[in-house]
Amino acid sequence: MNIGKIITIAALIIGAATVANAANATDGATIFKRCVVCHGKSAEKVPPGGSIVSATLSAEEIKKSLKLYKTDKEHGGKMKASMQIQVKPLSDEDIDTVADYIFKNFHIEK
Repeated sequence: MNIGKIITIAALIIGAATVANAANATDGATIFKRCVVCHGKSAEKVPPGGSIVSATLSAEEIKKSLKLYKTDKEHGGKMKASMQIQVKPLSDEDIDTVADYIFKNFHIEK
């Protein structure tokens, strides 16, 4: 194989990896899109079967609750199974990111 082909193949591999990483990159707004149906566009609604408006919580309270949905099968209200499904694919970093996003953009005082 000549050097030109090696360089071309390497460039294609690097380019594909860059595109894949960009596609997998998540930000708070992107993650939050999955929450809007139940929690509202500004996290202002009490979700079905719930009792708390997410926008009234601190970022730390949101993080703690979301992480508990991943680890504690008893955590949550009537719709806890729905939350467990939503949170399961999120990494701890994703949870931190979306919690910070909710607090920064939508927080309202209780």
